[in-house]
Amino acid sequence: MEEVPPYSPTAPPIQYLPSTTTPTEEDDAGLALAKTSSPTFGNRLDPLSFFEEQDNALRHAITTPIAFAGASKPPPDYNPIDDLARSFRLEGSFIYTTKTSHMPRYQLMQEFTRSGQPKRLSIRRLMPRESRSHSLPSSSGESERIRYDDEGTMYTIASYEMRGHRSSTLPGSIRLESGSSFLGGKWTKIYLWTKSARRDSLNPENEARILKYGYHSRDEWDKRLMFSIKKGLWENGAGQRIAKEEEGKDGNVFELLAGYGGAQRDLAVSCWVMKVWMGAGMRWQGDVKGW
Repeated sequence: MEEVPPYSPTAPPIQYLPSTTTPTEEDDAGLALAKTSSPTFGNRLDPLSFFEEQDNALRHAITTPIAFAGASKPPPDYNPIDDLARSFRLEGSFIYTTKTSHMPRYQLMQEFTRSGQPKRLSIRRLMPRESRSHSLPSSSGESERIRYDDEGTMYTIASYEMRGHRSSTLPGSIRLESGSSFLGGKWTKIYLWTKSARRDSLNPENEARILKYGYHSRDEWDKRLMFSIKKGLWENGAGQRIAKEEEGKDGNVFELLAGYGGAQRDLAVSCWVMKVWMGAGMRWQGDVKGW
C-alpha cells in the first residue's frame, strides 16, 4: 500500500507541531475587504458548458453561451489584476499568477482538528490592492501580511469534497477519485455531484421503483465528469486537453492551455488546489493562525 503523505487530510491522526517562529505583527489598519452576497442558484446556466464549447462545435450542436444569471458585477477593487493570466504557482498560502511574479492572485486558509490533523482548506481571490500591497516591501523590508477574509471564500475543501460559496461558483459537491492501472499508471478524476430532481425519492413517480429495488441514496444524485488527470495533463469531460501541472524547484505550477477566465479559471485553479491538498497535503509558516 502506498504511504500517505503526513500532511494529507487522509493521513491517520498524528500530533502536528506548529511552527515556533513568531510571525510578523499583522497590520490590518486601513484594510477594507470586499464583502459580497451570494444569491440562489436556481436561474443559473450550466457553468461547465464553457469547457465543452469546442467539442460541441465540432459536433455541430447548438449550445448556450456560458452565463451566470445570479452573479452581480463585483466592485472595482475586486476586479482581477490580470484577467488573462494562465500560469499559476503555489507557494505557501498564496497562488501567484506567473512562475516568477511576486504578486499573489489567490489566498488559502487551512483549518485543523484539535489533534492537529488538516480539516478544511478555503480559497479566495484577492483584491487588486491586497495583491499590490503584498508584493511591495514595507519599511521593515518585509511584505505586508494579508488577513484571510472568510466572506470572500470561493470554495471550501474538506477531506472528501469541495463546495462553492459564491454566486459564480458551482452548486453541488465536487469530489475527487484516484487510482492506478497496470498500463496507464496513476489517474485522478474530478466529478460534479448534483441532486437529481428527476430521481428524487420524494417524487411520487419514483415510488414504484423504490418499492421494487429499494432506496439507495446514490440514486438521487447525478454524477458528471469535469476533469481527468494523468501524468500531469488535464482533460475536460469531453477529452480535450485544457491544462498541465508540474512540480519543480519553484514548487507546484498549474498552466491553463487556453484563455480561460473568470469563474471557469477559478474553478480549474480550485480543483488543482484540491488535488494537491488531498494528495501530498500543505503546510506553511503560520498556517495554524489562519494565515
